[in-house]
Amino acid sequence: MNLTQLKKMNRWRDGFNPLRGLTMMQAVALLEAGERGEYANLQWLFRAVERRNATLRAVKARRLSAVTRLDWSVLEVDLEESPISNRRAEIPGLASRQAEALRAAYERIDNLREAIGFLALAEFRGYAHLEFHRGEDGGVAHFEPVPQWLLFRQGLNGPWQYNAEARSGAAREDDPVLDLNDFLVREVEDPINEIAVISHLRQSLSQKDWDGFVETYGIPPLFIELPPNVPADKEALYHAQAEAVIGDSRGTMPNGAKVQTVTPYSGGTTPFSEHIRYQDECIVLAGTGGKLTMLAQSGSGTLAGGAHANTFNEIATSEALEISEVFQKQFDARILAEKFPGAPVRAFFQLGAGNGKSAD
Repeated sequence: MNLTQLKKMNRWRDGFNPLRGLTMMQAVALLEAGERGEYANLQWLFRAVERRNATLRAVKARRLSAVTRLDWSVLEVDLEESPISNRRAEIPGLASRQAEALRAAYERIDNLREAIGFLALAEFRGYAHLEFHRGEDGGVAHFEPVPQWLLFRQGLNGPWQYNAEARSGAAREDDPVLDLNDFLVREVEDPINEIAVISHLRQSLSQKDWDGFVETYGIPPLFIELPPNVPADKEALYHAQAEAVIGDSRGTMPNGAKVQTVTPYSGGTTPFSEHIRYQDECIVLAGTGGKLTMLAQSGSGTLAGGAHANTFNEIATSEALEISEVFQKQFDARILAEKFPGAPVRAFFQLGAGNGKSAD
């Protein structure tokens, strides 16, 4: 099914805000639905949290930046590490010819950097699908990202199916099954957003309580003690003048009047900021594999800043190996099988190998 048509069929979601009125019970129910392969509402929620949660957005941006700036290369298999029998049966020039074919295939992709970034987002969303778009000669020229809410499956490990209407609930048997020969697919077992959604909701509830606290106790209540022996016929005038002074926090009162304040809160330090900060730390821990607790701290730009940069570079190096394997198994293998049928694989795509080419 044409992806452009699928997007048009579910424009109703453009006006659906999954965060409005969201409760913890509903969030947990959506996560449980994801275990059954019902992803539409869950992935729409993931999208909203990625856009609204500052800490998650920062982690996402830092990870994507570290991955997408890596260069790519096509490398030849090192035969020195292969068994002697393989070396003896080697076809002269096979590795270089395969490398040339793969290099040409990747150089014709018009959005390789975008495709790499989209596969990296599987760490947040649990999966990512890229659909092959072919040129006039039949060769793949574009990797089209498929919005996550347009997919579902029957059960956790069922085949991937198109969710043409982005509807809620389980897939049906008559929903189109994806032909994986036309896709690159990356799946992640424990996506970051599953933790981020819970942390975001807890932050929102804590922020709501904090706002209520500030509204109640932020401005100390004021009272005017009227002068003694105010005539009965003047009390209404005095009350009106006192209310005007309190309401505007300025003005004059008759001689003998006093301003009295009440201590607004005597419970010690409020817990709101610490609770919100803890939720940020949970997101950062999940997004950095436990290597960082916060994205900014004293010393940033010197030792701490260097430690943060090294952390994201280390994450990018590890993730580059996983993304490279997706390309090797699901794209390289097809190119080489088509151009070198029956021949052993002697070249492969590698992201972050150094001395490579930009993904632009």
